[in-house]
Amino acid sequence: MRFLILIPVLMAFFSGSSSVAQQLDSAYLQEYAQPINLEDPEYQSFGMLDTIVPGYSFFFTAEQHWRSINTQIQFSFLRYLHQHANVRHLIVEGGYSYGFLLNEYISSGDEQLLDKVMKDVPICPENQKVLFRNIHDYNRYLPEADKIEVTGIDLEHSPVLVLQTLNRLLPTEEPPRKIRKYITELKELHASPYYNEAEVKKFFKRFAKHVERHSTDYVAYWDKDFPIFAMIVENSVQGFQFTWLRSTLFQKSWQERETSMYRNFLTIAPTLKAGNYYAQFGALHTDIKEPRIWDFPSLANRLNFQANSPVNGEVLTISRYVRNMSDNYERLGEHEELQELVNTLESRFHDSVVLFSLIGPGSPFREMSKTFQFIMLIDEDLEADACD
Repeated sequence: MRFLILIPVLMAFFSGSSSVAQQLDSAYLQEYAQPINLEDPEYQSFGMLDTIVPGYSFFFTAEQHWRSINTQIQFSFLRYLHQHANVRHLIVEGGYSYGFLLNEYISSGDEQLLDKVMKDVPICPENQKVLFRNIHDYNRYLPEADKIEVTGIDLEHSPVLVLQTLNRLLPTEEPPRKIRKYITELKELHASPYYNEAEVKKFFKRFAKHVERHSTDYVAYWDKDFPIFAMIVENSVQGFQFTWLRSTLFQKSWQERETSMYRNFLTIAPTLKAGNYYAQFGALHTDIKEPRIWDFPSLANRLNFQANSPVNGEVLTISRYVRNMSDNYERLGEHEELQELVNTLESRFHDSVVLFSLIGPGSPFREMSKTFQFIMLIDEDLEADACD
């Protein structure tokens, strides 16, 4: 069993000449630091977060990719926020098609479908399988309105998943004559076991241009589902071109991706049932005020500050202390205080994940807390456990 150690929100004793290390030794923190049992379905030891989360509607936890502990933390926070913050939507760092098919799995429990979806997942597919099996089991006896739904807002990465999703969403009516050829080709590509992915990618480039030229006919055919359909097609063209090499060479690719994820959320949100949102994304996506490296707004920044965001001013981020990015915290302010706090916690807590608050009337992290309100510090041994 692993534990999260919660250092409470009310860190009034961080003021004055006392160091962070001295404050952690105080009777105050001895009384209010609580171990959180990750296996407790009631989450009674999360009590000091209970008064905070009702003030927010979109919750981020940050992850460092390729770590086995990611999905354990993700499922624990998802259950807690479901029970205490009206979270009904898990927003995933994957395309709409990925989320759509995962929802079908969560509803049906069809292991063949889960295997198919995870076959094309680029990061830790076996860990992801465990996560979504757990969500399936958790959902099973919940009322429909309370069930957790999965939604992907990232670029599309898998031609297989895109073809399957679009074909499941196809209207039953015959398409207008001007678009019939492309709809037929879409069906044939999905039905064929022999298609070449390069051909599919070329098709979507042509398809996107055709949708733009004949939008009236596509709107008539797809009706209220047209915004989702058009989003999938656009994200497929952009996503099939987004490679790690290209993104490394051209930072503009990251900026375009961040813009697309925000725009996708705006498209999808009106179609979802009532309820708040939880997402676990790579750490840089979750910085609210300013990202540690990027010179353009992160997804969390756009969600929290843009006027047309449905969660404007209601984003809470529980970030992750990333050791190999320690220098990048300097631009956020209070860097020395953060390092002292990290050193103290590492000396006190072993084999643990430590969650500590940057907010509160006496906190020294007044600038840094504008970028994230909490940070998780994960024991190096736990963090080092990688997944395939």
